[in-house]
Amino acid sequence: MTKYTPRTIGELSTTEACWVEALLRSGLNLTEPFNAAQASRAVITTPTKRGTVRRICPNSFKMAYVLKKAPQFKMIYRDSKKRPIFVLKSEE
Repeated sequence: MTKYTPRTIGELSTTEACWVEALLRSGLNLTEPFNAAQASRAVITTPTKRGTVRRICPNSFKMAYVLKKAPQFKMIYRDSKKRPIFVLKSEE
């Protein structure tokens, strides 16, 4: 038996939640469509809350996986190369 509780499928881990929070703090305009590579670059360039360099940085594939799971974002369509395009959900 381990002392850790298993995470349910579709729930964000602590690191993934930090990435989503950093994406929300970044200068990227989230109301316009963006892809996972743009989101990954925005997370990498955004410092942590303490102002330090991020140690665990996502690549574009992992960022697409996280954005699909995140409740704040929705995938609106796929481009010609089948890459997902995301946008921030509106506050309705």
